[in-house]
Amino acid sequence: MALVILSSLFNAAIYALFKVFGNRRITLLPAIVVNYFVAFLFGMAHSRPWTMDDISLLWLPSMIEGALFIMLFRLMGLSTQWNGISPTTVASKMSLALTVLATVLIFREQPAPLAWSGIILAMAGVVLSSWGDRSVQGSRRWALPVIFVASAFTDVLLATAQRTRLTPVTEAAFPTMIFGFAALFGLLWLAFRTERRALAVPSTWIGGGLLGVLNYGSILFLVLGLSRSGLAASSVFPLANVCVIIFGAAASLLLFRERLRPVHWAGIALSIASLMLILAARA
Repeated sequence: MALVILSSLFNAAIYALFKVFGNRRITLLPAIVVNYFVAFLFGMAHSRPWTMDDISLLWLPSMIEGALFIMLFRLMGLSTQWNGISPTTVASKMSLALTVLATVLIFREQPAPLAWSGIILAMAGVVLSSWGDRSVQGSRRWALPVIFVASAFTDVLLATAQRTRLTPVTEAAFPTMIFGFAALFGLLWLAFRTERRALAVPSTWIGGGLLGVLNYGSILFLVLGLSRSGLAASSVFPLANVCVIIFGAAASLLLFRERLRPVHWAGIALSIASLMLILAARA
């Protein structure tokens, strides 16, 4: 359980760091590119050796996931600055509900009635958490449902690759390859944008490096939690998401003095309740 909590703390810290980027005017895209290079280097240092034959089936899913990761990570960073930590965290983590729904359709899984109740509550929770106020431009609230759907899409692709292409030898190689492709695509993206000039600013490297450590740490502790916590994977993911939502709400209130409206509190409460229902149904 401690490993799952550590993973959630690192994950919630990522959203808090995005908020710091906005406050300190650290250019987001270059810092994210640095982040993925750092995460890739950590992955290369810690993952077991593999051969080209081992990873021959992983190039395509790794490239697709890498492109999705860099775009989604940037959108989450922008949404944290636009809409706040709590709504963005909820939109990202409640994608678990859509992931469960997708596994029903793709893998013919049969959720229990409690799980269906959790999915319905999750939808309601995201809607309420995404409900803007007068201080947030309406044109920016679109980011929350997009994050909700895109996060689920990346999770489904990961689950599909895990079931059809991964072996015990390549389990550590897969996320490392994704980080590498995300860094490569981000560098190509930067080449055509004036934001690339921020790579000459030390704060970009400091912030991006710290983000990379948090990014890799969140995944490392999650992997360790899956193998050593004694909990089933179907229990670990909902628990981790609940913890991230709670830690994210605490960070927004205590560190950044974000003011949540009653409708946002209701969305957070529904989100936690929905995850607990999914957890109970799949335990």
